[in-house]
Amino acid sequence: MINFAHRGASGDYPENTLIAFKEGIRCGGTGLEFDVHQTKDGELVVIHDEDVERTMQGKGLIKDLTLDEIRAFKCRKARFVDHEECYVPKLEEVLELVKEQEITINIELKTDVISYFGMEEEVIELIQRYGVKHKVLLSSFNPQSLKKCKEIDATIKTGFLYHQPMEQIIEYAKTLRVDAIHPHLKLVTKDLIEKAHQNQLDVNVYTVNSPIHMRELIRAEVDGIFTDYPSLLNEIIEENKLKSLV
Repeated sequence: MINFAHRGASGDYPENTLIAFKEGIRCGGTGLEFDVHQTKDGELVVIHDEDVERTMQGKGLIKDLTLDEIRAFKCRKARFVDHEECYVPKLEEVLELVKEQEITINIELKTDVISYFGMEEEVIELIQRYGVKHKVLLSSFNPQSLKKCKEIDATIKTGFLYHQPMEQIIEYAKTLRVDAIHPHLKLVTKDLIEKAHQNQLDVNVYTVNSPIHMRELIRAEVDGIFTDYPSLLNEIIEENKLKSLV
């Protein structure tokens, strides 16, 4: 099972920053999850929201700001305001950080609210340039974006994110040709997991921060868990391995 550090070790460090990614790997994460937007001047940057204000000391939509403008904003978390690794990184910087790591990389394309022209092509081009395609999973709430990714490269792995009940989710996922479904925790059942696996679909669940839910999902044999606390999940995974040896 993959322990995805959700936006890095974001429970303790500023989300989607280099320090959060480094800590996510150091503390036992076997996967990293992060989000990609596109700036006014066409740069791919790693940040979750369409607007910078929640996480950075600035205002404005990513699409209306240049990379230099976004880079000038300091981290909003007081403890990390002047930390040299707490800025909005470019996608290239994150790929450089992880290219030698033995981890799975989940890149969420933030195309569900704002459409970024050509983002899918640019992301895939970078993935190929850095030689990390074999460990990348592209996810999105936007099915059209996932379809486009498969049109560009039929062999790249994709995952469909959803947060509302979908009665025919397995059949729908198959029409999208995705490799995984990424349901919200509240939507996950043992039956869903079994049906997905019968149809060669992985199930990666978000966002799981409770140890009770972590243990339940491990027992249910999900393929991945997205968590803000990868260190906690790693402890529970190791605990589970020891129990299986007894």
